[in-house]
Amino acid sequence: MEDYQRKRYVAAASTLSKKLERRNFQPIICQNLLEAREQAMKIIDPDKSVGFGGSITVEQSGVIEELYKRGQKIIDRERTKSPEERHQVMKQALLSDYFLTSINGITEEGELVNIDSVGNRVAALTYGPDKVLAFVSMRKVYGDLTATVEMVRKNTAPLNAHRLGLQKTPCIKKGLCGDCLQTECICNTLVITRRSMAKDRIVIFLIIDEVGL
Repeated sequence: MEDYQRKRYVAAASTLSKKLERRNFQPIICQNLLEAREQAMKIIDPDKSVGFGGSITVEQSGVIEELYKRGQKIIDRERTKSPEERHQVMKQALLSDYFLTSINGITEEGELVNIDSVGNRVAALTYGPDKVLAFVSMRKVYGDLTATVEMVRKNTAPLNAHRLGLQKTPCIKKGLCGDCLQTECICNTLVITRRSMAKDRIVIFLIIDEVGL
């Protein structure tokens, strides 16, 4: 990333942090994924349970591996042996003490925008775990609410469709969102979190580096 882009992200992160705080979120500015991981490890109580949703940014951070090394109780859907077991573990994660996730997009006013397939990730963000730790790159700050929803639907969702190896959706076939109702559609639930009811429940690691999708 160019130095001038980094400087812009740093300035924008400082401005955005104040707006997030007014919405009862807890922003923590991190220069890179390593710093975000270190901050998360400090926050997470070693004696508590941790769940997580599908997130490239969380995977790239290596935080799950570090938690396993520490002997953390992890509610891990990736270690299940059947679709039925995976489904049950995903439900259990909604009652974990901590939940790790990412954010698809943030408005310049500090609103969180997420689009989900099954809905477990946004369900945990909304209610359940005592603490949500969200990893998000500053390049996912898109503008006003309309622009952010548009970017999440027409950019992030198609990238995720390719990541998941889908075959039949318009965004796979044509590269563009078709506002589809396909069986494989991953744009089933759109959640806008404009404020956290519980102060500091949602921790947002604003990562200066361009990471994730």
